[in-house]
Amino acid sequence: MDVNINIVTTQFNELGEKNIIKSNATGTLYQKKDHKYVIYKDVNDGEETTTSLKIEKDKVTIKRYGALNSTLVFKVGNTDISKYMTPQGVFVIENHTKDLLISDDESNISIDIDYDIKIMDMFTGRNLINIKIKQK
Repeated sequence: MDVNINIVTTQFNELGEKNIIKSNATGTLYQKKDHKYVIYKDVNDGEETTTSLKIEKDKVTIKRYGALNSTLVFKVGNTDISKYMTPQGVFVIENHTKDLLISDDESNISIDIDYDIKIMDMFTGRNLINIKIKQK
């Protein structure tokens, strides 16, 4: 099924400074066993990246591949360590999920993720992600 995806990420650095990133995309939602998947593409600086969201009962996995490659796993109380591959090099990301809320009805899915993030010795902060997926 075709869906509209609206993502708002609010980042707080270690000084408490706030940065908001908004993005919208269209994609495809499908069910496979007990999980839902959303696939969409976005383009930044002429480079295409495909993003896959795997939505489980108590866990969300975000995979990106193309210009950027990463896999982030969000489950409350879980600390995930992954590699973020960019044209500038490989960065190790550590994220600790503090809260995860998934609301799913027949035509809308809403996901709220609250997590602490550390990117090597370059950045430490807190991110809040709100993802809204609506049937077209």
